Amino acid sequence: MPERPVWGRSSVADTGRALVAVAFGAIVLAGGCGESYGEFPAGKTYTSIDAPDSYTPVDGTTIRLEFVDTRISAEAGCNRLFGTVDTSQGRITIESLGSTRVACPQALMDQDGWLSAFLTSNPRWSREGGTMTLDNGNDRVVFSES
Repeated sequence: MPERPVWGRSSVADTGRALVAVAFGAIVLAGGCGESYGEFPAGKTYTSIDAPDSYTPVDGTTIRLEFVDTRISAEAGCNRLFGTVDTSQGRITIESLGSTRVACPQALMDQDGWLSAFLTSNPRWSREGGTMTLDNGNDRVVFSES
């Protein structure tokens, strides 16, 4: 009859397996912390302050983003864009981006179109201090918390 294990005693093999499990867990945890996006911006409002080598906003306008719970709203001088947002994995992912339908000068309508395309391109986001940066590889916009 095989020997039954005694609780409280462990073999060298059991100890080795436990150490491997702890080491693997530490690697997984460290890997998940490799990129720092900052704290989720819920309850925050941001206004664009810079768009280096990117889209140039129409004179006299800025881009404004507001995060409330899991929702985002955005304005760029004409219509209001809105949708459900997921900021996990360091990307802004918006489901079903909607918009008001106000008629504006063509330059502002074009700007709304650019902003809609930019936000739905799943840009990377990062926050540091009072600033947030969105970057999709082609365009980068820096925002200040307002």
